[in-house]
Amino acid sequence: MENMKIDCIKKMIAILATLTFGCAVAFATSAPDSNSPARRNRGQAAQRPARDFLQELSEKLNLTDAQKAAIKPILATEANELKAVHQDGSLSNEQKQAKIKEIRDNSREKINALLTTEQQKLFAEMKDQAGSRMRERFQNRLTVLAEKLNLTDEQKAAINPILATEANDIKAVAQDNSLSKEQKQTKIAGIREASDTKINALLTPEQQAKWAKLKENAKQERNKKNTPGA
Repeated sequence: MENMKIDCIKKMIAILATLTFGCAVAFATSAPDSNSPARRNRGQAAQRPARDFLQELSEKLNLTDAQKAAIKPILATEANELKAVHQDGSLSNEQKQAKIKEIRDNSREKINALLTTEQQKLFAEMKDQAGSRMRERFQNRLTVLAEKLNLTDEQKAAINPILATEANDIKAVAQDNSLSKEQKQTKIAGIREASDTKINALLTPEQQAKWAKLKENAKQERNKKNTPGA
């Protein structure tokens, strides 16, 4: 009888040991791993926009391998700093825009110092072209609104700074190498929606109805273009 009790106790100890080991394995498997494929993939995705910009620079400026190797860490540092600014909840939008501009200007200055005189000219042209396209879109939008909605001078004067702010905010997002293409599209859509709300408040009911119809027509045209076979 005594031997049977001892055998039972031994079996219980063996079962408890097995359960304890199983729990430990399960915990170790579920614990976050800094070297896990998922975490590595997230880090690679965060650096992808910077790699895309480096590729664009390489193609347009005909960078050497040595230049690409020197520019890569500059863009990686820029992406990390921009990400930190975006995640800083203590900063206002204006403060974030100022810091983003400072970070970007600093990295562009470092990149410029690594280029030849001819490459520096091309690099300056790239930046000028981007700014010109942004200003042109801004002016075109104001002109279209004025013509389609028959805006008064007072309305145009009030809408002008709204569109100027929108253009600057969109430019900052477009140049933010810490964001993916999808993230940029989402942010730009939010910026435009916010400025549209402000503009709509300045319109008469008749103008609001007309503008809503114009936007709906534009949306339908975009959908047609994006439809396969259209």
